[in-house]
Amino acid sequence: MMLKTGPGWEQAYEPLEFAQKHGMTLKQAEIVIRTNGPSRYKCDLAASIFLRAIRKLAKGRNNRPPT
Repeated sequence: MMLKTGPGWEQAYEPLEFAQKHGMTLKQAEIVIRTNGPSRYKCDLAASIFLRAIRKLAKGRNNRPPT
């Protein structure tokens, strides 16, 4: 559970709403929200960057030769 304390958090995304909007897991949504603060604008920007990084990481793992 995320603790939303301090100024601005009353208008922050709910993790489930954010996860559904951006097609990510609840845990991923919580990470993005927690690391970017209550700004919906910053979280929306961060979500696209976060998801792009995950896709790039997954692509790199799929292209590695078997060990």
